Amino acid sequence: MITSYQELPLFEHFNRVAKDDALFDEAVDGFAELPADDVFMVAHQMLRDAPYGQRPYYELTYVMEGHVLARVGDQEVHLLADSLFFASPSCSHGFIAVDPSAVVVVLCLRPALFASGVFAEFLSQDTPTARAMRGEDSHDYLVFSDTFGRVLFRSVRTLLKEYAHAGHAANFSVKARVLLLLAQLAEIDTYSFYGIDQRMMEIVSYLREHCASASVASLAQRFGYSETYFSQLVHRRCGVRARELIVATRLRRARELLLSTDLAVHDVAAMVGYESYSHFNRIFRRAYRITPAAYRAFASREMAGLG
Repeated sequence: MITSYQELPLFEHFNRVAKDDALFDEAVDGFAELPADDVFMVAHQMLRDAPYGQRPYYELTYVMEGHVLARVGDQEVHLLADSLFFASPSCSHGFIAVDPSAVVVVLCLRPALFASGVFAEFLSQDTPTARAMRGEDSHDYLVFSDTFGRVLFRSVRTLLKEYAHAGHAANFSVKARVLLLLAQLAEIDTYSFYGIDQRMMEIVSYLREHCASASVASLAQRFGYSETYFSQLVHRRCGVRARELIVATRLRRARELLLSTDLAVHDVAAMVGYESYSHFNRIFRRAYRITPAAYRAFASREMAGLG
């Protein structure tokens, strides 16, 4: 993860509220203290729960780091790094702090933003996001999994910096970035109407520990499913195919090793399950548009600049 807490802009409103429990309770109870702008953002660590209920805006919560638990109705949905939780105003939900290292960016869009112009055009489209915003198909939330390209990470971080640069105001540039993000969501096909439940979280956690040797067949057998049902379960909950989930987990582990160790790249490849360095190099480059060696060098330079 090429980021640090220091690069996240400090939002005076959130920080003021977060330091005072009474003010926090007052602010989130009815959201009377929130900005009146059509677009506003906060970025913070998940050090405490966020209240359960409906919001008077569309809420897009992106997990930059760590693990967050969302409560939606009688369901609990696990949100992992690089995932985005989209909820319409009709969706009753809250967030449970389970990982104090988790960092989230919350983008809030008031319905008035979609009353006219290009935003109204977006709302009228026949896409899963637009249909969820209109409350169709009995779905009022979506979970997006940015499995490979980290398109959402780059877009959300750029939007966050633009918002801070604009003085925490929704100017033309900020709204243009919001529209770009919505357009990307309309094109991403790795989404789920359900999200990762506790059973799926157990599978994901096991896969993280055994990604080098895992296969669809071995995972299905381990958790007592047929391969067909297991593949359907993964797609339903994670929004990706089972083989894609395995590859994504291996590549995430590879990124961690490239940043945290001095292991040679071919050793990293072997540790995440690739005997062929050329095969690993090709898959990594296809996913991130950069070679493993170049990624390590770039990340090291950027982290040094942040330090």
